[in-house]
Amino acid sequence: MKPVVTLIYGGSFDPPHAVHARSASLAADAVGASVIVVLPAGVNPQRTGAPPSQALHRLQMTRLAFAAEPRALIDDREIRRGGVSYTVDTLAELAAERPNEILRLLIGGDQAFNFNSWREPQRIEMLAEPVVVPRPPFNAAALRLQLRRLLGSAAIPWMQRVLEIEPVEASSTAVRAMVAGGLTPPAAFLLPEVAAYALRHKLYRLNEM
Repeated sequence: MKPVVTLIYGGSFDPPHAVHARSASLAADAVGASVIVVLPAGVNPQRTGAPPSQALHRLQMTRLAFAAEPRALIDDREIRRGGVSYTVDTLAELAAERPNEILRLLIGGDQAFNFNSWREPQRIEMLAEPVVVPRPPFNAAALRLQLRRLLGSAAIPWMQRVLEIEPVEASSTAVRAMVAGGLTPPAAFLLPEVAAYALRHKLYRLNEM
């Protein structure tokens, strides 16, 4: 019997745009994951300050964004835990809860560059080997080349972690700006259900932050 592979995907998801869901689905296909655990962060340690919108709004938008992906399981533990959400703590919990599964951690190419700045990066690799989705301006080949330049021989394990997925430009900052202006972003950037939720709750407007 083949072991169950579970993909772990965390982030601020503020808002969760269409590329978030697309990347998770494609990465799950690539590694053969039958479950995608999606974890909206309480406070992302890789970002400065608190997210612009409240945690419960981000959680609900994440549910809407991943509703069409049957493998997605929205996990609110980091929000319930409160404070800064360290990936290593969450992975330790998930590994204890899922002892017979292979955990893989989905990250963007930009995070691969600064992975060693994360808390206990070596332990993270032991708990859940990273899976890397290229992000503009790097495609998979350029991302591998840049990792070699930055990491030297330490880049060797990362070569197989980078997925052959065409990078798509999507900026949460740009999406927030459109919503703040009362505009509905194109569906290619933000699903209509998520956009409607953000507009209905007047998220990202200066007087609502």
